Amino acid sequence: MARKQSGDPEGKGQAMRDQIATTQRKHRRENRHKGEYADYTSVNPELLCSAIIAVTGQDCAIQFGYTKDGSTFVIRIVGDGEPYNDFVRPSEDVDSYFRALAADFTVVK
Repeated sequence: MARKQSGDPEGKGQAMRDQIATTQRKHRRENRHKGEYADYTSVNPELLCSAIIAVTGQDCAIQFGYTKDGSTFVIRIVGDGEPYNDFVRPSEDVDSYFRALAADFTVVK
């Protein structure tokens, strides 16, 4: 059986601690990667084009977007099994990502 604390018979202290923890998590999420925004204009256009040609050349589709807060690139591949999303942060080498993506979908003849 749980023991009630003598100074907090109704458990109000625990409820307050839970509320504070929830507020702190919310603030940490809001401030994560603050100041960093993904921007496709920073991607090398030739690498982006190569990735599009390679992916669509394998009868797949590629979609481009951002996370809701704009802090991360979202690249969705459809037609290669189950659709999936790749997430690339602006702090990562996005050009290397597109170079590797193109290589993954390029057929060696």
